Amino acid sequence: MNKIEVITQTEALYTLKVLTNNTDALVEEITTLASDNKAQFQHAPVILEIENKNFQANELAVLIEILAQNEMVAVGIRSQKQELIDFAKFSGLAVFGKSLSSSKKTKAKTQAIKQPESSNPNPHQDRTYQAPKIVTNKVYSFQQIIAQDRDLVLLSKVKSGADVMSFGSISAYKEVQGSLFAGIQGDEKATIFVQSFNAELVSIAGVYKKFDVVPTKLYARSVMIDLFNNQLRFQII
Repeated sequence: MNKIEVITQTEALYTLKVLTNNTDALVEEITTLASDNKAQFQHAPVILEIENKNFQANELAVLIEILAQNEMVAVGIRSQKQELIDFAKFSGLAVFGKSLSSSKKTKAKTQAIKQPESSNPNPHQDRTYQAPKIVTNKVYSFQQIIAQDRDLVLLSKVKSGADVMSFGSISAYKEVQGSLFAGIQGDEKATIFVQSFNAELVSIAGVYKKFDVVPTKLYARSVMIDLFNNQLRFQII
């Protein structure tokens, strides 16, 4: 007797066509989409279709977190960028083939998130990194981790006194108590994402901030850090 029964489901599977890697724009637009259509998108399965060639694995991680914060569930991606495919597979997401033809798309099932216009493109947007370095083990005090020519993904806790460095961006999915250095070769486009913020120091492209005591508004929160007007910008996600 068969132990598995295959059942065809008729529930909607939504595609978000993501046209930007601007996390501010993504947070705003996805939050608006979810709040304006709560009955439609609450707990809805979502495929992320990413065509932007500058989109990085750490930004995909942030995008997945944004969806989760808005009670949407990323189930897979559709992209030709190997870095994103590798990260999606590691994260347990399905990898889908080419996009549906435009004749089969419906406005109700596809939402485009557009790239905001900019007269000052960042010169680092054309950078090319390898697939991200993924560290699964805890990073202990006085230990040093470095990701050369790539982004860095941390899946375990970073203890006080540890130094974590990346040529690109850093995404940390557990508490960070140590120091994080992103864009250490001067990449001002690098970002830092921390799931539970308790860092001693953060730095992007040499611009740094040291914490003797982490402010209450940041402590143990999900925090996104980037450079804005040559200053570190801290955003609660």
